[in-house]
Amino acid sequence: MKKIFSIVAFCCIAFVASAQVNGALPSEKVKKEIAILKGADLGLTDVQISRLTVVLMGEESNYLRMEKALEGNKAQLELRMKDLHVNKISNIKGTMTEAQAEKFDAKKLSDKF
Repeated sequence: MKKIFSIVAFCCIAFVASAQVNGALPSEKVKKEIAILKGADLGLTDVQISRLTVVLMGEESNYLRMEKALEGNKAQLELRMKDLHVNKISNIKGTMTEAQAEKFDAKKLSDKF
């Protein structure tokens, strides 16, 4: 089990490092969101923080693409943004243990994203 976890951790760290080398650094918004999660006393590990960074960067990219694609169609944009928000929260909680996800919900952190 430790061996599998070590391999997964290494792959995640390598992916983040590779993304950073290729110029995909976290935006200020992503950094702020990571700070919120770190400050929420969820007991997140370094591996979880790395995964969350990648997740939040991907969600931000999806948001920007959707915003550009639906420019001028405000009603459709609002609907899609709600869907993206639900997906974002689901992906954030997907990186957490059950106890951490419950704490996330109890602190109503989804309202901050």
